[in-house]
Order: sequence, then structure tokens, then C-alpha cells
Amino acid sequence: MPSRSRSVLARGAPVLRTAPVLAVLVCHDGAEWLRQALSALRHSSPRPRHVLAVDTGSTDGTAALLAAAAAGPDQVVDGVITLDRTTGFAAAVHAAVDHAVDRWGDPGGWIWLLHDDSAPDQDCLATLLLTAEVSPSAGVLGPLVVDWQDPRLVVEAGLSTDAAGHRQTGVGPSEPDWVRLGRGDRGLEQSTEVLAVSSAGMLVRRSVWAALGGFDRDLGLFGEDVDLGWRANLAGHVVLCVPRARIRHARAVTTRRRRVDVAVPRLGGTPRALARGHGLRTFLVNCTTFSFLVGVPRLTALCLLRALGFAMQRRLAESRAELRAVAYLLGGGAGLRAARADRVRRGARSGSVRGLFTSRATRLRNAVRGAVSTMVRRRVVADAALGRLPSDYDPAAVWLPPEAVPRPPVSPDALPAGAGGRPKRAGLRRPDNAIAVPLVLAEPPPTGLAPSPGPRPSPVRRDGSTPEPPREALLVRVDRARVLRQIALAPPLVLFLGLVALALVVNSARLGLDLAGGRLAPVGSLEQVWAEYLATWHGVSGGTAAPAPTALAVLGVLGAVLAPVGGPAAVVAVLLLADLPLAGLSAYIATRRAPVRRWVRALLALGYALLPPAASAVAQGRLDAVVVHILLPLVASGIAALIGRGRVGEGAWLSTTAGTALGLAAIGAFSPLTHLTLVVMALGGFVLVPGGGSRRGAALFLLVLMPLALLLPWPAVVIQHPGVVLHGIGAVTDSPAASLVDLVSLNAGGPGAWSYVGFGVLVAVAAGIAFGARRSVLPGLGFALLGAVTVVLVRLVPATPLSGGPPVAAWAGVPLLIVGWGLVWALLGASRTGRTPVRLPAVFAGAAALGVLVVGVIIPGRQGPLDDSGGEQLATTLTAELANTNRSVLILSDRQPRQVTGRAPLFGDDDLAPTPSSSPRLAALDRELRSDSPDRVQSAVQRAAATGVLFVVVPQADAQRFQDRAGTLVADAPRTSTGAAVFRLLPRSGSAYLLSPDAAHLALTGATPTSDAAVPVAAAPPQVAVKVSDGAEGRLLVITAEEEPGWEATIDGRPVAVVRAWGSSVAVAIPTRAAEVRIEQPTTLRGLLLLIQAAVVLFALLTAIPARGRGQDSPSITPGSSPR
Repeated sequence: MPSRSRSVLARGAPVLRTAPVLAVLVCHDGAEWLRQALSALRHSSPRPRHVLAVDTGSTDGTAALLAAAAAGPDQVVDGVITLDRTTGFAAAVHAAVDHAVDRWGDPGGWIWLLHDDSAPDQDCLATLLLTAEVSPSAGVLGPLVVDWQDPRLVVEAGLSTDAAGHRQTGVGPSEPDWVRLGRGDRGLEQSTEVLAVSSAGMLVRRSVWAALGGFDRDLGLFGEDVDLGWRANLAGHVVLCVPRARIRHARAVTTRRRRVDVAVPRLGGTPRALARGHGLRTFLVNCTTFSFLVGVPRLTALCLLRALGFAMQRRLAESRAELRAVAYLLGGGAGLRAARADRVRRGARSGSVRGLFTSRATRLRNAVRGAVSTMVRRRVVADAALGRLPSDYDPAAVWLPPEAVPRPPVSPDALPAGAGGRPKRAGLRRPDNAIAVPLVLAEPPPTGLAPSPGPRPSPVRRDGSTPEPPREALLVRVDRARVLRQIALAPPLVLFLGLVALALVVNSARLGLDLAGGRLAPVGSLEQVWAEYLATWHGVSGGTAAPAPTALAVLGVLGAVLAPVGGPAAVVAVLLLADLPLAGLSAYIATRRAPVRRWVRALLALGYALLPPAASAVAQGRLDAVVVHILLPLVASGIAALIGRGRVGEGAWLSTTAGTALGLAAIGAFSPLTHLTLVVMALGGFVLVPGGGSRRGAALFLLVLMPLALLLPWPAVVIQHPGVVLHGIGAVTDSPAASLVDLVSLNAGGPGAWSYVGFGVLVAVAAGIAFGARRSVLPGLGFALLGAVTVVLVRLVPATPLSGGPPVAAWAGVPLLIVGWGLVWALLGASRTGRTPVRLPAVFAGAAALGVLVVGVIIPGRQGPLDDSGGEQLATTLTAELANTNRSVLILSDRQPRQVTGRAPLFGDDDLAPTPSSSPRLAALDRELRSDSPDRVQSAVQRAAATGVLFVVVPQADAQRFQDRAGTLVADAPRTSTGAAVFRLLPRSGSAYLLSPDAAHLALTGATPTSDAAVPVAAAPPQVAVKVSDGAEGRLLVITAEEEPGWEATIDGRPVAVVRAWGSSVAVAIPTRAAEVRIEQPTTLRGLLLLIQAAVVLFALLTAIPARGRGQDSPSITPGSSPR
């Protein structure tokens, strides 16, 4: 330390009225903050020798305020310079410094830069000057920047940048100012050598300013402070952050409270683009030559990848900023070569910036800590909203009243550590392990007599604005033990892990990926699922051009994610085996808007996950009910939020609508009945709940129409076959009987659940409503009533399954799930946090109900036809032969007969609408093949072979009788995996074949086929192209596909009529001459509908991504970054 400084410290700090400082106050439409900024300058001790204000074309009251401050006995400003509105901050400061030199010659040895939205503390300048006096090597100094509204929160403590040009600061989210709180031992009081300091309050030696050329004029806004600090460090000067000096900063630009009028060619004028482009330019013009040569392509690729990532997250402003930054760099707008040449011309580099940058490890650490701090902050705010404060359970939590805290004294004894010479610390400090959470606590209602009337201050200011209520700040620790404990004991995690353990116990006998049984047919591979969904024609039930169910598309999309572990089969296994934890987590998330404690929500979610219909659905392989069980809470809560009043913010309603529509479409793909019920709920809520404006109408419009577009073209099948609404998706099985008592106890019948178990849910709900009756239970009870009406509809209205057969009553499990969620919803409303204490009888009833539900899931849930054996499978050789020949297999069982072409039956086959002729034909074949008459059996074998059947699967009990009556027309084949007999049909046939005139006559008249009349050709539906030679008149080309509208045939390019062979197959009469015959199903309409569906899916996915809030518009999204 110099001897002069020692003498200064020995004598004590001199009391100065003015200091040799030129203060430059840059203003731009800042009248809202300028009055306080001028007041802070007026009370500064010492005051700057000269104060120049620069007004860059302000259109508000800034000019008047500056004129008043420049005149009168209490003059603060020595002069006002008016510049063009498009003048940037750097150019404005240069103009002020040049004007001061021209006017006063020597305006002072220091330049102090201020913004019109910044207000320094009274001792800010004195602290900076004193620190500079005892640290002669310091060329640039900056104060600690605190929040404008709440000075207890730190905004910046020095600046740095990383290798990607992001602005970085050493302050964590919501970090308190410990020195103001009398806790100087927390480390924020030490001066630190940094790369740069903020231009708001920056104190720079005028000699250093002149040597460096001041701010880079090409950086009109954003980045000029980091650039100057970088160049100062390279020139051998020290840049210090002095936390004892403080300045309040409103950050008006980045909080969207001030318009930006500075535009840069190829970069634009948005804060994000300016900050991003100037950050990249600052790095590239100041780094080494090697870093520059590597950095240009590296940063270009990085910006393009970030732009793509932001676009996928629907953060379009950030995406445009990245693209504009690339155009700014590569288009010549940044002037990189000229700027680098200017820095070389100004002198050799005698200093270093080693240790002053933010490394990747630091960025990762800050990102992790920022995420953890956000989690803790949200938890504190949520608990406070429920009346439970961290001070009740965390002794280390400290309350900070909103009153001002006394400032620390300014004297040589109060200098920060490290002020005497070069600081020992370099680089940004690490964020502290505590955060401040601002809270606005509701005052308790007044008690006693009402106060006497008298004058009271108005809650509204004269300008019409309402003052923000004072906020209390709560200091909460963010340490490893606290975070780990909070995560480990978090109700959703405990709920999820507990249900995972319970699911493992219940499904221990069926843990595998090849699940099948009950209503679940074997699930195909990823290629098979997508091929079946995209195909125009399906080889099921003799062939049909009906659209495939959208459930295949859902499994295909999710299966692509799980392709490495099994594809769609893995998706089905996860949905069925993990139904308990997924449904419980879904119910917990769906109740996040309710003012209910987390453990209460977790217990209600547990009760919903354990509903008896859900356990039965898993045991019976009912994938449609399982999907409803998982998605119903989320979709119902989304609809309630959109239809209710004030439940969704203005900026979030579109994403909520799109996300809800996606969930509603996913439910509709598996259970049209639930889809219809939720639509009725939305319409009813729209009518019964008043208010909401046009936004509710738009949300309802999208909720009704968008799922239909997402399901295209499946809704056409639902309209033509209403039975699928009640039966849902899955193989056709006999619906188990359920008595009235079973239905009242939420048991739909069948294995997987016990009767009377659901009465526990009813008792718990009744007790909860009885002891906590309020209007908030009405929506849940209304939804439960809607589900009860659906139960009655399902049980009283028999419906014909999509694959055919007599009308039967559908399974009532899905409507009972709707009833169950309605009851849980009502109990949630009765459990809202309020003044009514929780009654012990309600607690005991809930605990007993949960215990009964757990027992009712563990024991009966292990039963049922679902297993991991993969279902009935054909031998590998037979499957390969079917694929090679495009022939079909006919399966006879106690259900409707199945005919599948080219493969074994898979999930989704029973949900393809057959042609009108298919079901009677298959029923006749089933009846004839089971006949006791050999003639009838052999005739049926001939007919089956003529329609493309190669193998017939017969139950083991009927195998010998069938073989004896079929005689030489069949031969043995390897049995199925379940032991069923398989027979090969020996009559000659194929997927397409030619018939002689005599055989063609038999085919057209519907007579019995002969064994050797068919001549197979190498072709298969739905696209058949055959070249025939000259022959006799009356020949017929037959393809083994059911005749239905849409088939088109041409001979040498000329359309010809399609006729029926054997009563149902597609056939075309062949001419006597050689010709080319084509038979096909058109694909144009199907392709167009799939394109529309894909476009709507893409729109819904992008729209469902929540947009970033419009609060603070930070110029960089990087954790640890700070707005200017």
C-alpha cells in the first residue's frame, strides 16, 4: 500500500463535499425512476464535481425533470445534452465525456456512469473512491447492484462471460444482501477482482478511459460494460467489484418496462437479439487468435442448435435472437476484423484474464443450483399459500421485515477485506447457500369493535396506480442435506415409489414385455404397428379398407421412444404393469391447483390409483380402461381449469387447451365413451359456469374440434359403428356380469377386484363431505353423477361389437372410473385448507378406506387372464410361410372367428370395421367347419381355401373330429403355443389366382369351388398388377379380398367393372387377348386425412409447450446470467 494511503488511513477518512468525479447520467424515457435517481445524486456524499445528463430523445417527462434539476438553488445537474432517440448508451457516454472536456478542460480524474433507472446509496461514491485510493492498480470499479423494488435482494456482484458469449454474474437466484442484514461473515463484503462490472454505477479512471478509447461505439446497447472490463484487464488494470458500495437498479429494458429504440443492422432492436449478438461479438473481438479462428464456426453451430432447440420449445423470441446473432456475425454487421485490428493498434496486452471467465463446470453448477433454488422457492410459496410457513418447521428460517436496514458505516476501518492492494480473490463469487423468498402475507381479520371512522390513506395513488404491498422476505437455506431431505420425503416421490412397490407385488407373476390375455391381443413390433396404421387396406376378416384405430398411432409414437427396449410391446407393458404409480402421479399432478396440503393430495391420489375398476382392468388386459385411468385426472382438471373462472392465466390458456386436447384425443383413441363424457362435461361446465369472456368460448371450440382432427380418420368408424363407443378398443370378450351391489361398490365384475371394497371409498367421501361441506365439492359430485349416468347407459343399452356378433352389454369399468374420479374430486374440495379443522372421524374413515383398497388390490389383483406368455402364437415356420405367400389363417374358438392375412392376429385387428359380407361369411364357415357332416366340412374347406385361407386353427377338443371329416383336404401342421391344433388346407389357391371359364362360372354363381381349379399368380392385394396371355373367353382373375366400395380395376389402362367371386371376393373378367390387369384400392383420401392429422398433431404439440412468461425478459436464458 502506498505511503500516502497509509497516512490517509491513519488520519481517518476526510470529509469531502465534492470529489473529482464526472458523473454521466444517461436518460431515455425514464421519468418513472429519474426522480429517485436525481434525489440519490443530490444526497450523495461526496457529490461529483460535475454531473452531465444525456437525454436520448425521451418522449415522457424526462426532459422536464432534467430541466428542473439543472436550475434553481438545489441544482443537481450541471448540463443536459440532447441526442437522437436512436443513440445507444455507449455513444451517449462518449458524447458526455467529450462535452465535459470541451467545457471544463479537466472535469475530474474519474468518470461515474449512471442509468436513469439506477439510484446509488448515499455512500456509494465515497466507498468506491476510498477503495480506489487504497488500491491504486484499480482502473475500473463497480458497486453491488441490488433490486430496485426490494434492496434486500442482490442482482449483480460483478460480471463475467463464458465461451458462448453469455453474460454471467456471481449471484444466485433471490440471493439476499447479507451485509445489510448485519451478516458480513457470509462472504459478500469482500472486494473481488472480476472481468467487468455493470455500467450502472461503474467508476472508471479517466486516464484508463482515454487509453482504452472508452466504450466500443459499435455496442449501442448491451455488452459494452463486459467489453470495457475485458480490455481493461488485458491492459494490466484491475477491475474491482466493491460490495460495500451499493446501487439500486430497476433494469427497465430487460423487464419490458422501457422500449428499446436502438437498432443494429442484421441484429434488430429486441433486447434478446442485442444481448446475444453483442455477447458473441465481445468474446470474438477480445479473445486470442486461435480462439477466434475456432470460435466463429463453433459459435455458429452452437447458435443454430440453440435456435432449433428454442423453436422446438416454442420459445420463438430466443430462437430468433440466436438466428439474428448468427446473421450479425457472418453478415459483416459485427465488424469483427476491424474491431480486432483496433484492439491490436491500441497497444500490447500486458495483463491477463485468466481465472475471470465462467467455466462450463461453473455454469453447470449454477444451473443445478438454480433449479434447486427454484424448487425450494416454489415449495415455500405453496406452503405459505396454505398457511404453513417454513419458520414453523425449519428453525434456520429467518424473517426479514420490509423496513429498511441501516447501512453499514463508511470509514477506513470498515473497508472490505482485500481492499488494501490487489484482491486475493479473482473471478465471480459462488452463490450463497441461502435464498430470500418474498412473500405477501394476508393480514388476519380484525377482531373486536370496529374502529371509529376517520381519515385514512387512499389505497390508490393520485396517478391511478396501486402501490405494491410490502413484502416480507423469508431466508431459506439451500444446502445438500435440506434438498436431499426435501426430495426424499416429497409426497409425490413417496407416493410414486410406494405404488411402484405395490405394482411389483401385484404383478409379480406377469412381469414381462410380451403381455397378452383377456382383452389384450399380442402387440406387434414397431414396424408392424406403423405399417398397419398407415395402410389403406388391412388383411383382417378377409380384407377391409376401413381406417385403423388411432390407438395404433399412439402406441407407434410411444413405441418409437421405447424402441430399444421393445417398442409398442414395452409401452403396453409399462401402461399395464405401472398403472398404479402412473395413475397416482397423474392424480397428484391434476390436483396441483387445489389449495390442499401435499400429503392430503398424495393420499387422495393413492385412493384414486387403488380404485377397484382399475385393478380389474389390469387383470383382464383392458388397455382402454388403463389409459383412461391414467389420463382422466389430467384431462378432467385441464377442462375444469379452462371452463372455470380465472383458473388459467391469459398467456397459458392456449397451451393448456392444446395439452388437454392431446390428452382428450389419446383417451378417445382407446375409449370413445370417455371422450364423449368429457366433452359433455366441458359443454355443461360452459353453460353452468358464468363469465370468462371469449377465451372460454375459444377454448371450448378447440376442445371439441381439435381432438376430432387428431383422431382422423377414426371418428368416421365410430359414427358408422356406434357400438365401439360403448365397447372401446380391444379384443372381443364376454363382459363379466356385475350386480347392482357390485356397481354401487365400484366393482365392474370379473377377476381383479373384490365386491364391497369400493364401499370404503363411498364411506370416506361421505365422511369428508359431511365434516367439510362446502360449495367446492359440487364439481366433483356433478362429475360423479355424469359417470353414474354413463354406467346406467352402458348396462342398459346392449351394443354390437365392431367385429360383429349379437348385441351385448359393455363392461362398466370405464364409467366407474369416471365415478371414482368424481368422488375423489369432491373429497378434494372438502379437504381444502381453511379455518375448519380436520375432524378425526374423517381421518379415520379415510385411513380405513385406503387400507381396504390396498388389500383389495394385492390379493385379487394377482388373478386374471393377463400374463406374459405372449398369447397364442403360431409356429415360426407357419408365420414365415404366411408372410411369404400372403395367405391367411382362420382361427376358430369360442369367440367370433378370425381371419388374418400374412401374419398371426395382433392388437388392433378386432377394431378394424369388417365389410358387410365378412361377418356372415366367417360365421357360415365357422358353423360349417364345426359340422358333423363330412360333405359340409369339406365344402367349407374348399370355400375357405378359395378366400385365401392356408391354415385353420381348431380348439384341441374339436381337432380330431375336424380332421376326420375334412379327410384328404387338410394336413397336420405344428400346434400353437397354447396347444391348439393347426391344419394346412391342401386345395390349390393363392392371394390372387386365375380361374378357367368353367371354374369362373362356379365362382360367379356362388357354387362350391373345386380343388385344382385355381392357378396362383404372383400378386397380393391391395395393389395387384398381372399380365395375362391369350386364352379362352370367360376367364376370371380373383384376389382374396372382400369386395367393397372403392376397388378399381383397369385392363390396359381402361376401367372395367369389379365383380364378386364366391359371393364376396374381388374379381375381374379377363379378355381373350394378352393384357395388363390392375386392381387396387385408391390411397389419395387416406393419405390426405393422414396429412391433416399430422399437421394438427404438430400444431398441438408445439402449442402445448408452455410459452415463457412475460415477466422478466432476460437477455440470456443461461442459469447464472443476469439481466442488464
